[in-house]
Amino acid sequence: MSHDACESLVRDHDRDRWATARLAPPPATGRLFALYAFNLEVARIPSVVSEPMLGEIRLQWWRDALAEIHAGAAPRRHEVVAPLAEAIAAADLPQDLFEALLDARSYDPQGPAIGDRALFDAYVDGTAGGLMRLAARICAGGDPGAEGDQAARLAGWASGAAALIRALPALYARGGDPIPTQGELDRNTLAEGVTPEPLREALRGIAVDGLEKLAQARRLRPGAEIRPALLAGWRAEETLRPAARPGFEVFAQAVPSEFVRRGRLLRRVFFGGL
Repeated sequence: MSHDACESLVRDHDRDRWATARLAPPPATGRLFALYAFNLEVARIPSVVSEPMLGEIRLQWWRDALAEIHAGAAPRRHEVVAPLAEAIAAADLPQDLFEALLDARSYDPQGPAIGDRALFDAYVDGTAGGLMRLAARICAGGDPGAEGDQAARLAGWASGAAALIRALPALYARGGDPIPTQGELDRNTLAEGVTPEPLREALRGIAVDGLEKLAQARRLRPGAEIRPALLAGWRAEETLRPAARPGFEVFAQAVPSEFVRRGRLLRRVFFGGL
């Protein structure tokens, strides 16, 4: 798959990252599309396999492909692997961040089912946090510096938590249990589209932590060159703030139109901020 084809995949399935990747200079833009196309490939595994074991096989295929790239072997003949290999070489993307992302994604074929808060934190850090750190390296052409890397990790965690909150209705519908709560949730209540109080309480803690991580990332004042990577999570705050308030309803989250979303992103671009 060429960088143009990677762009088409991201444009069709991940509009926020597609829009913000286009803010980067041309060499970085194509590499961001390759990275985000890879992320889509692994994130969509649960929707294209019929049982968890098949998902594990697909994840292992990606582990092997990435290990070969980092070992200097020729990339496999796959539509995303070749552009991704070029991005890895150009920005010196570290293997450990890819491995952590795939480790976290190993929970996806099970729903995901996440039993405690420590595991939830590791899952979000490994997926969205790791992805944003890799994107920051692409934008920087290599090492974004300690503050840039930390800002990407914090903002990535917040954006990943927010994305999970937005996806909860679909995740619960397919039998997932992604939010650790005190006690088991009543599935009948969830099926009726009602948010149980233990879930609200758990989401409140996650949302408060996510807002604090965003504030920490902003205080770090990362370099302008990595801003396209950080802006990929621009919707985090608008999701986390309602979730941090009493009475939050998971099944009544506002879904802005494409026109409204573009307007909000443009304001972020022109007036600054994460």
